[in-house]
Amino acid sequence: MKLKEKYIPPSSKLMVDYTNEERQIMQYFSYQPSLAQAHERLETLKGHPVDRKKLASIVSSYMEPFGISDAAKQNLAHFEAGASVVVTGQQAGLLTGPLYTVHKAISAILLAKEAADKLGTPVVPVFWIAGEDHDLAEICHIYRETNGRIEKLNYPHAKLGKSAASHAPLKAEEIEAFLEEYFRSLPETAHTKEIRSIVFSHLEKTDTFTAFFASLLNHFFDHQGLLYIDAADKQLRDYEGRFFSKLIENSGAIAKAVVEAETALEEDGYKAGIDAKEEAAHLFLTIEGERLLLEREGSQFVVKNTSVSFTQQQLLDIAKYEPERLSNNVVTRPLMQDFVFPVLAFVGGPGEIAYWAALKGAFELMDMEMPIVMPRLSVSLIDRRTASLMEKRHLSFEDVVVERKVPQLRNELYEHIRDEETEAKIDEVKKGLTKEYEELISRFTAVSAGLTPLTEKNLQIHLKQLDFLKHKLQDEVAIQNSTQFNQLAAIENALLPESGLQERIYNPVPYLNQYGKGLIEDLLDLPMNYDNTHKIVIL
Repeated sequence: MKLKEKYIPPSSKLMVDYTNEERQIMQYFSYQPSLAQAHERLETLKGHPVDRKKLASIVSSYMEPFGISDAAKQNLAHFEAGASVVVTGQQAGLLTGPLYTVHKAISAILLAKEAADKLGTPVVPVFWIAGEDHDLAEICHIYRETNGRIEKLNYPHAKLGKSAASHAPLKAEEIEAFLEEYFRSLPETAHTKEIRSIVFSHLEKTDTFTAFFASLLNHFFDHQGLLYIDAADKQLRDYEGRFFSKLIENSGAIAKAVVEAETALEEDGYKAGIDAKEEAAHLFLTIEGERLLLEREGSQFVVKNTSVSFTQQQLLDIAKYEPERLSNNVVTRPLMQDFVFPVLAFVGGPGEIAYWAALKGAFELMDMEMPIVMPRLSVSLIDRRTASLMEKRHLSFEDVVVERKVPQLRNELYEHIRDEETEAKIDEVKKGLTKEYEELISRFTAVSAGLTPLTEKNLQIHLKQLDFLKHKLQDEVAIQNSTQFNQLAAIENALLPESGLQERIYNPVPYLNQYGKGLIEDLLDLPMNYDNTHKIVIL
């Protein structure tokens, strides 16, 4: 395993300016994206209202069914004794979801270690599982590469409605058949049986999407002491009840602050992506098993396009007696996260950091301060076959991902191999036929104007047939040189699937299948610098 670190410019202006600490964007955050002000942030956390003993018990209780490693127990003890945390999070995805989920966990672990060294005191990594998320279409799919094409496999989820992932049941036979089909599409390696066994052993022990996700997460990171908690856990919801009350009471002011921040960001040339409205309550309520978004309408809290309506007092009663029915959205989740944990730093992806840019005013309304907001590490894994093909084609990672040279090389290859002489002959025949038809059309028209459209249509039929022959010729030439085209496609599919970084498309299983179960531990052992360079790992 080899590591290279290269700077790749972020795709958004906001992230470019944020990682470069430009003053225009930094006004929307409390700290710069580094540990330079970690001592200052740690000082502000001394007044955090966390009940460490109770929260440690909640986290321990949630993790217990999955198995708590000695490293995790040690981190729980550190937390209970006063440690701050580095938090990251993601919704529950099948097979952990896209690779960036794993990269987030790695980022939190590495950043917590770096912070602990800098501060001279323990810092604990925590993964916040957004189990309340009901976007099952986003959760219930995985991608695979088959026959040189990227294919999306969708697990049937429509009948689950708007159930939260933590409450959506995994049907044993259906999910097993779904994952069996996926594993059959993977190339057989020395590691396939073991990786399949790991996945299915965790599947057998779980019955919801979130539990399956948490079980795999625990398997891969237990030696690192990563703590994790499901946002939809009932004990955690009970703990959060009093803060839900504050969010309800301040929902109007929060909505106004976020709208104002988004407007200011747009004026400065940025986009937060929340598209917030002043009538938003930024809370969900579960009603008869469905998670529904609340909005404010006068003094009422309503579910849009329904007759469902609540007074503020009714919602406050729910927060007090049934807090498990309430859940957060992208605006209130960061607030809740920082109410629950003494967060030294939050690790997020580009989209999340764009959201956070609109939240400073909301934090201040709740008498809170934004933590240090750190971009997650971005990583690309290059298997040996892809590395060999790139070397053969004299292509660097930047050539493929930054310069996007593969389409150009594909065109150049085709231009080199095409049968130009035969194609020119077909074009010559088309030109001659069109000229001959001019006289033919004229003769038919002289007989009857009604025959003109028929003759013109007949010409088009012949021209289309000649085009058909030309395309068939081109296809055959490509087939005869398919090895070279397939090699280019393989490089592009490996590093830039669906025109995006692999970490946004593929889950970890194909790489575990190639490398072995020690992949994630070995990634953590690499001397990665926590900076804004892209990590290129040759397996």
